[in-house]
Amino acid sequence: MKKIVLVLLMLVAFAYAEEGKMPKVFDLDNFDDGTIMEAPAWWTFGDINAIPVNAMIYKGDPMVSYLGTQVLALKGKTKGWYVGGLGTYVGKDASRYTHLKLMVYGNGPKSGKLSLQVYDDDNKNMVLEQDVEDNYSPIFDDKFEFTQPVNWKGWKAILIPLVNFKDVNPTVGDNKRNFDSKDGSGGLIHFQIIVLADEKEGSVDMAIDDIKLIDMVGN
Repeated sequence: MKKIVLVLLMLVAFAYAEEGKMPKVFDLDNFDDGTIMEAPAWWTFGDINAIPVNAMIYKGDPMVSYLGTQVLALKGKTKGWYVGGLGTYVGKDASRYTHLKLMVYGNGPKSGKLSLQVYDDDNKNMVLEQDVEDNYSPIFDDKFEFTQPVNWKGWKAILIPLVNFKDVNPTVGDNKRNFDSKDGSGGLIHFQIIVLADEKEGSVDMAIDDIKLIDMVGN
């Protein structure tokens, strides 16, 4: 079944490439290569421990057939809500995509929260400039955020409309989702995940997989 789905996705991508269009699904990462250091390269920060693990450790879960061979385990402790996070440079025209999709594993009602962040390239230079003295806040570009509580046990597919991501730096950029590549823009230039504990002094033990951008309305 997985092979059939993969073939179909490849055919869709090929068809759009032939027409000069972006594919309907953009795979950001499924971690099946067993590393976060390349294709794409992720960087981590804070006290998060982000390690690819074999998906078969979840073989009793009813959603395991929707996972790849590897998933990304996220673990860590905190004394102040914030555990840490990870981010990656995207630099893609994402103007056609309507939703962010990912698989998330939770360990019960108090598993924590995932703050999902996307950044555009308002000054059209393919770079996300950040103020290192102000929590690495963007200097010129918009930052949009959606917080997903993780309060269930097991794997769950999360599908989030990009319009639900809120502009959290209204004094910077033009406060519009400029995810296209017009005039040399990097489009959706950066994707980031912040991991928060459910309690001020607590820990997180989650996992994620199969992060995608999807066009849910296009033909």
